[in-house]
Amino acid sequence: MPNGPLAHVCFLVKDLDQAIEDWRKILGVLDPGQLEEPIVRYDRFESGGDEMAWATFVNPDGCEIQLLSPLNDGPLGRRLAKHGEGVHHIAFTHPKLPEAIDELAEAGVELTSRELSQDPLLPWQHWTFVSPESSHGLLVEVAYPYKPVDGRWEPGEGVEA
Repeated sequence: MPNGPLAHVCFLVKDLDQAIEDWRKILGVLDPGQLEEPIVRYDRFESGGDEMAWATFVNPDGCEIQLLSPLNDGPLGRRLAKHGEGVHHIAFTHPKLPEAIDELAEAGVELTSRELSQDPLLPWQHWTFVSPESSHGLLVEVAYPYKPVDGRWEPGEGVEA
């Protein structure tokens, strides 16, 4: 798990393997610590009509780099076709996610949904997003903390499996 609530910056990419290779070069010079642990990679993940593959460079000392590649023509595939590669979202984690979502809503922050999303591959993980209208154009994920274990995600501090 990253060291702090800002967990990762996620990039939408066309070719996951090529993006991993390119980011290995970048991180090898700028942040070699992110290359010390195995990449957390999921070759098929479903959510919100999307099928995707993604990989995250693990950074126990700070914000991680995550790469996301659509596998179908769902919302992510259409976004990639329309806008090209680039930042998809940034992610914050919070161990008391439902309470944090309530506090955001009470503060007037627009969310994409107050209902939390989940995938069967990670039954303990839930998330939603702060709407770009509230964050000046950026999609902001809010999720439970996580930690890497042997190239996979497991619940982070304060999260029950």
